[in-house]
Amino acid sequence: MTGQAVVLLCGLLFAHYLGDYTPLATPRMQEAKAVGGPLLFIAAHAAVHALLVALVVALVVGMAWPTLRAKLGQRYPKLNDCQKSGFWYSLGVDQLGHGLILVGVAALVV
Repeated sequence: MTGQAVVLLCGLLFAHYLGDYTPLATPRMQEAKAVGGPLLFIAAHAAVHALLVALVVALVVGMAWPTLRAKLGQRYPKLNDCQKSGFWYSLGVDQLGHGLILVGVAALVV
C-alpha cells in the first residue's frame, strides 16, 4: 500500500467518525437512522458523509491530481480523445459527481 493510499484511508476513516459521532450527525439524523425515516434526515446524513468523503478525496488526491490524470490518460488513451465515447462517459461521471455534491449541499442548506 502506498503512502498516499494510507493517508487516504486514514482520512476516510476520520471522515466516517466525523459523520457519525460528532454534532454533524444531528439527533434527528440519528433517530431517522434508528427507525428508518423520515427519508429527508437519512438523506441529509448521507449527504454529510458524501461531503466529508469528497473533501478528503479532494485534499488527498487533489494534491496529486496532475499525476493521476496523466496516469489515467496513459493507461486509457480514450479518456484524452474527445472523439471517443470513453471521454464523454468519464466526463459524464465526473459531472454526475459534481451534481450529487451540489444536491447534498442543497439538502443541508434547505
